[in-house]
Amino acid sequence: MPAVTGIQFHQFSAKHHNADRNWLVVQLNTDQPGLYGLGDASPMEADDSVKLLATHLVEKWVVDRDPLDTEAIWTDMYHNAPGKRGRLAMTAISGIDIALWDLKGKILDRPVYQLLGGSQRKKIRVYANGWYANPGSPRQNAEEAKVVVDMGYTAMKFDPFAQTNYYKISEREASIAEARVAKVREAVGDEVDILVEAHAKFDVMNAIKLGNRLEKYRPLFYEEPVSEERLCELLEVRRKVGIPIATGERLYTKFPFADIIDAHAVDVLQPDIANAGGITELKKIAIMAEAKHITMAPHNVCSPIGAIAEMHLDASIVNFEIQEYHAEFYSPWYFTVCLGLPRQKDGYVTLSDAPGLGIDLDLDEIDAHPPFVRPTARGGSNRRI
Repeated sequence: MPAVTGIQFHQFSAKHHNADRNWLVVQLNTDQPGLYGLGDASPMEADDSVKLLATHLVEKWVVDRDPLDTEAIWTDMYHNAPGKRGRLAMTAISGIDIALWDLKGKILDRPVYQLLGGSQRKKIRVYANGWYANPGSPRQNAEEAKVVVDMGYTAMKFDPFAQTNYYKISEREASIAEARVAKVREAVGDEVDILVEAHAKFDVMNAIKLGNRLEKYRPLFYEEPVSEERLCELLEVRRKVGIPIATGERLYTKFPFADIIDAHAVDVLQPDIANAGGITELKKIAIMAEAKHITMAPHNVCSPIGAIAEMHLDASIVNFEIQEYHAEFYSPWYFTVCLGLPRQKDGYVTLSDAPGLGIDLDLDEIDAHPPFVRPTARGGSNRRI
């Protein structure tokens, strides 16, 4: 059986309407020439810190190990990681774990989704993100939404609350936000799903007021109306707003998700495979959520490696809702830095039967698009009291 010999990293960047993003790809090499696994360890910032953590973890807990032992390796890394449960340590673990699953699939000559229990579905429904101007006028967002529908999407998410509203929101800004949602609904019709993003900006009172205003536009879900930090706030919003509530992109490991699931504080969970613990941990979160009939819509600002890893997970779980998907709104080289990366058609991505994650890197293309010195993301998650 091949053994892991070491780790190396690849970094590249791309941008869309509202973000300039860097990605950090992990490559786990083995003692078999040409056999390696790819993972996503993108923290969105502090890449050098994640590289140091990942290198330490691989050298101490992964080198010379059988890459099929994903569960044992994950356990050793987690319980011995510096900064256990923090974002940077969990991002390092996530990238390593995804790479191990890619390796496992290549060794066994099976796609990852088969190793996770087989496919509940081969076509993964995706929703568009990254398509809209923020802030944009209601008319502008409506015109942008029509383009998204013309591309084949059946669902799209946007933050209608612009960038200056933290904790509270004025009546004028609330009215503009409602107008944006109303115009987008009018533009796309009744058959296309709209998802409303709030970036954890609001207190409970304002989150409820906004949610009540938006109910008539029938959002598929209302994402992060309040911070994920206090369970009681999520519960209060869920009880008083007639829209499914979603959260989870800022939570790491199964443990905080267990509390949310036990309380049934939300309807949809959104862990990010590149930060919350990789394939191993997200599969467990999904199984716990299934017991409470809570669905999964993984958060995705990932590189192509992380995005495909999430889709393999999506294929294997019973309680899949929908997958976030920015890919076609990034710079065009998002699709050329990886070989074999599928694209959406009619709002779905179809996975291949290729071993592992089914994609590889074009190193020349990656080198042509180095990381930004100062990556940015507009939309806002700062909350001021």
